Amino acid sequence: MSAVGTPTSATAKNLAVFIDADNLNDATALDHVLLALRPMADRVIYRRAYGRPESLKAIHAVLWRHGVRPVANLIVDKTTTDSALVIDAVEAVCTNDIDIVAICSGDADFVPLALWLREKGCRVLCYSLANKIFANPDSFYDDVVLLDVVEDASPAEAPQPQCVQESATAAESPPPARPKPVPASKPKPEPAKTVAASSAKAVVVAGPSIKKILSILPELKGKQPVHLSQIATKLRDAGVLEAKAKPVTLFRRHPAQFELMPEGQPNSVRYRG
Repeated sequence: MSAVGTPTSATAKNLAVFIDADNLNDATALDHVLLALRPMADRVIYRRAYGRPESLKAIHAVLWRHGVRPVANLIVDKTTTDSALVIDAVEAVCTNDIDIVAICSGDADFVPLALWLREKGCRVLCYSLANKIFANPDSFYDDVVLLDVVEDASPAEAPQPQCVQESATAAESPPPARPKPVPASKPKPEPAKTVAASSAKAVVVAGPSIKKILSILPELKGKQPVHLSQIATKLRDAGVLEAKAKPVTLFRRHPAQFELMPEGQPNSVRYRG
């Protein structure tokens, strides 16, 4: 399991983290985010998660582990997650000396909050699942970290019960002149259910931010199509693309920002802006 990449910066004094549990409600991803935030400041003075009771229940073990206070929605017809988070974030910055604010959500409703926090001198970070982020988040946050949660697709094969098959064959046609052999003790094969359960592992992969990709590939800023073969080497040299990986897999994480062309078998990419 790979750790979530954190934005590079000097350690701050105080940090506050506000979690939209209705948006970022994957326990594995959230656990990695909270671990990555710890060394970024001397103190994490605000740790709060907002959401519906069922959303908070799905991540309650992670909240307990990291000392995050859950804040459930009010019992009304419409969700109150966004409003409660915004009110507490504004109050926290107005009453405390906070240097960094981390918003764990890809919801565009928090853009006005992010802009206000930056005007107040805070460094604002966004942590979001890659499939739940709005378009062009780098324009409103100082750093954006996107996460992919995938299932391990290489389950171990269950051992074949060969000893049972051999014993059955011997029982059907035993040799007439030989005494019946005593079967040697052999380890029992593990049940298939146990093997399948142990092979299901969640892996969190933190991809590079849009700002990082554009710094490596400034030619994309012209918003003209660029052939993938021209940029693959740059991405690998910068360490954001594995040696055997294709650039298509990187740009598909950001469909709102990058357009792959043609759609069926892409060979070029264009920055939407």
